[in-house]
Amino acid sequence: MRMIKQRLGYLALASSVLLAGASASVQAHPMWILPSEFSISGDASQWLTFDVTASHAVFGFDKGVSADNIEVTSPDGDQNRLGSFFKGHRRSVFDVELTQEGTYRVQGQRPPFYFTSYKSGKRDTPKRMMADKINAKDKLPADARDIKTELIDMSTVVYVSRNAPTDTVFKPKGKGLELTPVTHPNDIVRGEEASFILSLHGEPVAGVEVEITPGGTRYRNDRNSIKLTTDASGEVNFTPKQAGPWLMYAALAAPSDSPLADEVWSGRYLTFEVILE
Repeated sequence: MRMIKQRLGYLALASSVLLAGASASVQAHPMWILPSEFSISGDASQWLTFDVTASHAVFGFDKGVSADNIEVTSPDGDQNRLGSFFKGHRRSVFDVELTQEGTYRVQGQRPPFYFTSYKSGKRDTPKRMMADKINAKDKLPADARDIKTELIDMSTVVYVSRNAPTDTVFKPKGKGLELTPVTHPNDIVRGEEASFILSLHGEPVAGVEVEITPGGTRYRNDRNSIKLTTDASGEVNFTPKQAGPWLMYAALAAPSDSPLADEVWSGRYLTFEVILE
């Protein structure tokens, strides 16, 4: 099933939007949510359980992520409370009851924070601190140079469906960086093309790299990632050749209008399943 493509007009951001490669420390631990099932069926409501963690190995457990910032949106747009949840050292686990028919959005948000990088000393040694622009001024050495402060904004999302999938929870909010499905994430089939759109403040963003990786990276030498670049409509298209859960990642940095940061660095992760037929 495909949702209607929203053509919002191309916004030329090539000169103001940068890939976030400079924020290597942020990329050190990708976030993801993995449900026990992506699609269920039946007349009665059912419970799903979810793992959430931060890990280099796609769908391997590493750093615990709190479930306090998990937001569940039901097909009718209402917000739902979590059922049971537990935070461990390597992962958190929580349960969600799917009472409605259709597609739910389950999103985790890392609390935003500020990151200031700079160079100092005769060797131009790169250094960094967790501080916004104002607080950093009192902590920076007198010879600090190449100073840049970023507001770090990271989130991860997964879509799960009970009975027939729906697309009401896909509607972009028009704020910040958004990764919007064109092909329904619960209807991606091995060997068939799938599409997603990347937008910033409601406008599609061209020229941004998107990385898509199948699970099980610890069991192979090559991660088998697919690296794509968004086109003039902010869209990426790919044809998965492997069934199972996958992780999609996109990031960019855009100028900030806040006195606390020079840029807003946004990282988006999306888990989806590729089915055989």
